[in-house]
Amino acid sequence: MRRKIRLAGALFIPFLLIASGAASDAAPDSKTLSLSEYQQELSRVDKGLKALPERPEGAEALRESIPQAWDVATSARTFHIDNQVLRADLESYTNEKEDRGDILPEMELAVEAELDGANQFAVAANDSARSQLERILSGREYRSLSRIQSPLETLKERLLLAFVRFFSKLFRLAGAHPKVSLIFLWSTIGAIVLGFAIWIYLLLRSSRTRAAYSYPREAGEMFPSARPWQQWLLDAKHAADRGQSRDAVHLAYWCGISYLESAGAWKPDRARTPREYLRVLHQSKDAFARKEPLEALTRSFERVWYAQQAASAEDFQLSLAQLEKIGCR
Repeated sequence: MRRKIRLAGALFIPFLLIASGAASDAAPDSKTLSLSEYQQELSRVDKGLKALPERPEGAEALRESIPQAWDVATSARTFHIDNQVLRADLESYTNEKEDRGDILPEMELAVEAELDGANQFAVAANDSARSQLERILSGREYRSLSRIQSPLETLKERLLLAFVRFFSKLFRLAGAHPKVSLIFLWSTIGAIVLGFAIWIYLLLRSSRTRAAYSYPREAGEMFPSARPWQQWLLDAKHAADRGQSRDAVHLAYWCGISYLESAGAWKPDRARTPREYLRVLHQSKDAFARKEPLEALTRSFERVWYAQQAASAEDFQLSLAQLEKIGCR
């Protein structure tokens, strides 16, 4: 029971760490160091971490010796090194005895990486290369680039670390019990499948999806040919006269579909898409002359309706020309 409580409580670690950061004991807010002093401090912390397995009670003293941040002054610039995550890890190491085996390696890797980076920076570098880098970073395109980690970035890092620890504990706990592991696996698969099914359901029910393959119709009309193609054409011309070229192209397309459907080119099907109308017509041997104009009419319709590109009066005139080739005269 206590283990479950600790696992659930791991979700609230970031917020507890933020609260504890406000009362950071007697640790100074920041400390200015030279590069060599910074290397010495990292070496000291690294040695202190390596001694914790034998003397875990020294974690609190090590934490108090580390300030909130280091300001490392170099010949190039001053670097701001935030230590809040490291201090929070040391506090977790003190309070969470059963998790010390996970916390300590992470701290050691982080400090060793910082020490390695400081050592490489201290190596004599090509002055021209460094000056060239400075010139690049001072460019206009990099003005918004922050060289100091913001409080929000620090919070994100700590939240991510807390969630990684929580899920690593969860998977480790599940792996220790085969039945629990199996239940957890199938529950995860079920949740993914259920979420995908809900997404598909909402997508199909959305008004945008329903409108994607719809056509202008009045109450009671269930397929294009239920309305005479002459009426479709008349409505298209009225829309063009009002300057609504996009609607005119839209109505002209359904005029052609209504004409072909009335002529028996296919059986009426309200759910058929524009590309399906083309495939059905391609399978019809007696409609060879109408395939090319319907393809042109469909491309124009898809461009102005689905892709929502601008339509002009010329586009409508081209649609009328294709309708005449189909037989709408």
